[in-house]
Amino acid sequence: MPQNVLDFLIAFVLQAWSYAGVKVIVCHTLINVAVAIAVALKTNSFELGRVGEFLIRKLAPYVLVYYMVKVAGEGAGVAFLAPIVWTVIEATLTGDLLDNWERLGLPLPTAIQRFVVKRGYTVSPR
Repeated sequence: MPQNVLDFLIAFVLQAWSYAGVKVIVCHTLINVAVAIAVALKTNSFELGRVGEFLIRKLAPYVLVYYMVKVAGEGAGVAFLAPIVWTVIEATLTGDLLDNWERLGLPLPTAIQRFVVKRGYTVSPR
């Protein structure tokens, strides 16, 4: 890889990492990966290659979309879009996490159950 391309990639990653929203998305995605691995181990369906696939399919697009909206929004005067995009990404990651949590057979805390909607109905506390 040419040095200037490598320098660009390093600068891009460092710049993206400087945003708190990117850090939260990355950490949340890593938590999701850990819980998904636990589910896969429980169901005897763990495949190491799927971990990389998940990171490429989820982490890269989420980080890139948020970063681009954050940077472009600041430059175009529509910075209010970045928190909206971040909230949608986090809601999606939270939904994935809660689904996997339930697949592990763990009950959701009562405080969280009242906010969870499944198939159009709010889950009632147990």
